[in-house]
Amino acid sequence: MRVLVVLLAFIFTLNAAQIDEFATTAGYERNYQKALASARDSNSPLMLLVVADYCPWCKKLERKVLEDPQVIAKVKASFKAIVVDKVHDKESFPAEFNAKLIPAIYFIDPKTAKSFYEISTYMNKREFELELTKVLAEFKR
Repeated sequence: MRVLVVLLAFIFTLNAAQIDEFATTAGYERNYQKALASARDSNSPLMLLVVADYCPWCKKLERKVLEDPQVIAKVKASFKAIVVDKVHDKESFPAEFNAKLIPAIYFIDPKTAKSFYEISTYMNKREFELELTKVLAEFKR
């Protein structure tokens, strides 16, 4: 029984490390309140990425799209980005953003803290960059 508890603790720690590593690589925040405050200060939309350790499409989105240097630069230039784990971080961000389908990306108006655009599917780099253009146009309305 003790071995099982230690193994489970190790797995949970490993998952947190993977998300933290992605956040560091891509320049994403891990604290919702801090990210929202930063978005308010810069009047930039908040990009909230909701993932889970068991989701292969989440991992694919992170590796194939969001870690691309061009995508990182576009996100940094126009958004304040945060990544949360749907299961392990569920107490640290508003429940209204705990997506049923993942990966999910909510674009949040920093003034109202409400989502104005949502994506809940995997997409390739080109498709994602087109969506970012639509998001910015919607935000500037």
